Amino acid sequence: MSPLLSRSAPQPAPLLERLDALERATEALDGVAPGAEVEAARALIERIDRRRALSAEHTVIGLFGATGSGKSSLLNALVGTEISRAAVRRPTTARPVAAVLGEVGSDALLDWLEVEDRHLLDGTGAVLAQAAAAPARGRRARRSRDEGGDGPPGIVLLDLPDLDSVERGNRAVAERMTGLVDVIVWVTDPQKYADAVLHQEFVRPFAGHDAVTVLVLNQLDRIREDERTGVLASLEGIARADGLDRAPVFATSASTGEGLDELRGHLLAIARGREAIAARQRADVRAAAAALRAAADPTGLALDAAPAEVDALVEDLATAARVEPVARAVGASYRYRAAGRVGWPPLRWLRRVRPDPLGRLGIGRGRDGEGLERTSLPEPDAAARARAAGGVRRFADAASAGGSDPWRAAVRAAARSREDQLPDALDQAVARADLRARSTSWWWPVLDVLQWLALLTWVVGLGWLVLNAALAFFGVPPPPMPMIRELWIPVPLPTALVVLGIGVGILIGVAGGLLAAMTGAWQRRRARRVLRARVREIAREHVVAPVEGELARAAEAARDLALAHG
Repeated sequence: MSPLLSRSAPQPAPLLERLDALERATEALDGVAPGAEVEAARALIERIDRRRALSAEHTVIGLFGATGSGKSSLLNALVGTEISRAAVRRPTTARPVAAVLGEVGSDALLDWLEVEDRHLLDGTGAVLAQAAAAPARGRRARRSRDEGGDGPPGIVLLDLPDLDSVERGNRAVAERMTGLVDVIVWVTDPQKYADAVLHQEFVRPFAGHDAVTVLVLNQLDRIREDERTGVLASLEGIARADGLDRAPVFATSASTGEGLDELRGHLLAIARGREAIAARQRADVRAAAAALRAAADPTGLALDAAPAEVDALVEDLATAARVEPVARAVGASYRYRAAGRVGWPPLRWLRRVRPDPLGRLGIGRGRDGEGLERTSLPEPDAAARARAAGGVRRFADAASAGGSDPWRAAVRAAARSREDQLPDALDQAVARADLRARSTSWWWPVLDVLQWLALLTWVVGLGWLVLNAALAFFGVPPPPMPMIRELWIPVPLPTALVVLGIGVGILIGVAGGLLAAMTGAWQRRRARRVLRARVREIAREHVVAPVEGELARAAEAARDLALAHG
């Protein structure tokens, strides 16, 4: 490979980084993915951590297979001495049997594996020990020597109970061991090598474990020589269909010794390379990440909620919070209070017939015993409540569009996590909003003074006229009546004062009403903006933030699963 290609080729993340990523993804998926998948991933992480704390010098190789496949005989033949009892009565192996090459560090490893039947190979009568002690050949061996692995490799070769055993305990032991060994050797025979149940339940789940998987067609002596090639090709084809694209296939006969040297050499080469443990763990992490992704794929979700979706939610919650009625009441309250200051004084008392519109809603009247401000807003009707609930649901659906069903359900649950607090929160948002419920305008006192001057004018004029009428009634000559002759007809000054005072008062009242209407409309629009801003804060705190937190969790899980998968 050229240096350029070497630099540009993406390098897989180290195992520890992938393991940490899987652990983070597992925690993120807790409550989203099915519990069984999450617990399986946690168990795997714990299992890998435990295995990494044990002997890295020993490669654990497990012989798995169905009843009658000849695992015990194959183990004895590979080792070169009888360790595991082979008999006609089935199942023969009821508990794991270990052939151990390299004593140092093996006890703790076998304790973790829960293997009690242990046989240490000393090299004097064991073919496997002698082969391990011989100088290794080949590229894998040279690399092992370059890394300092000159001594014989440590091996734990396990003969395990049958996967299809009629004894549940035996089968449970074999199934447990599939997750603990470093190298999986599937041993089959000419009668069961194509058994669909064994392949579907045991072989296929380990697709992607090619580097640590070996298939062995045992009892080769039972197949005629002219049929062997076809049977091996058939087994290899089944293995490839099971997802084991690169797993080697060997043919052996424990009774005649055919193929044993090749299989023994391959297993020794794997052990000498000291890569099986990490390769198995990488494959397990990759499989766990794929399983979690299949159970609850976190990809496809947006990183955060779209502004248009938030706006639609605020609109729905604003309806439930009665924003528009309160805004109208703010404008009406301003007009109501303005009329009390700039209206025609003789008619100002009429305003007392009806209360302040904001007063009717109880806004701004203080806090209750719990320190909360309460309002007298009418409870939202069924339509308003339905719109608020529907708004939350529509927001969650829009925010989670494109995600998998588990994540969409998680986003919906997050959106509704504080739904029961929404009514009080919205009521408090309205009650505590700065609506300027007691605000005034600079022109109120100006027009008020003018109104009272106009009132004084026509009261003086009216009093003058009444005084003159009283004097005339009692026969007292009234003083001369001043006349305003500049008009088209002469008008007595007191009469002019009355007309002028009343007319100016009415005009000031009309002008004040127009100004109050315009300012009240502005106050209504301002109140609507303030209330919507408060509702937006509540929407973000109670709905948007939990949803975006869930979206962020999904994005983190997606990145971690991608890293763990490699």
